[in-house]
Amino acid sequence: MNRGENLRDILTAAVPFVLARRKETGGFGATPRLPATIQDTYHALHVLDLARRHGAAGSRELDPATDAQLRSYLDRCRRSLSVGAATTFQMVWCCRAAGLGLEADAVESNVIAGMRTADCLEDWYYWARIPVEVLGRKTVILAGEFRPAAVLDRDWRGVDEAWMHMYLQRLFRNSLPQAAPKLIAWFRASQNGDGGFGFFPGTTSFIENCHYGLRALKVLGAEPADPEKARRFVTSCQTASGGFGRGLRAAPFLDATWHAVAALDLLN
Repeated sequence: MNRGENLRDILTAAVPFVLARRKETGGFGATPRLPATIQDTYHALHVLDLARRHGAAGSRELDPATDAQLRSYLDRCRRSLSVGAATTFQMVWCCRAAGLGLEADAVESNVIAGMRTADCLEDWYYWARIPVEVLGRKTVILAGEFRPAAVLDRDWRGVDEAWMHMYLQRLFRNSLPQAAPKLIAWFRASQNGDGGFGFFPGTTSFIENCHYGLRALKVLGAEPADPEKARRFVTSCQTASGGFGRGLRAAPFLDATWHAVAALDLLN
């Protein structure tokens, strides 16, 4: 079995796990008994989208662009844009995936207002992603007075922040935060003997760190120190339910499942 077929099988097993978290409201929740949230809906739609692209069985059961319940849920949610950078990004991404029209000027104004007060790396990262990845208005923030110098001049603490730092540095300064060989060495050093990635070198492996580390290395044109071990760590986090936990013995959730299948797609 080649890697593509293996990933398709993994995604086929994950699809029922995701769909079991679908709510009557149209969104997705963290567990079958919890209500829908934008965050869980975002991760669920990402998993299903990747499953469709790889031809996983059952992945076409829900089409965001034609699912009336999902569109109704998102339509209700999008009436509020004052929900923070990460949730706003996830909300507008979901709306676009469902084919719902966005008032681009209103969203852009919200992004600009958010950037004017943002003082942490994560907020800058998610505000910047909206015009670049959802609205297609990258020039808006590049032509403005917005420069995240306060956060880009700080040191990062983990692979997630290192990835966000790289994203913003390339966007606003058209450069890397450090020389590429030094960055590659740091990300590779964050991979542990079990194959997973820690928050930084010498720390416990978690699935989200694998995703961020592999994504950064992909942008840098490099592979992890041991790609096969990384693949084994991620696949070992899949539970009998089809979903993935953050670690080898962790309970499965939608966010961990998305990080896992996205990491495997990068390794494919």
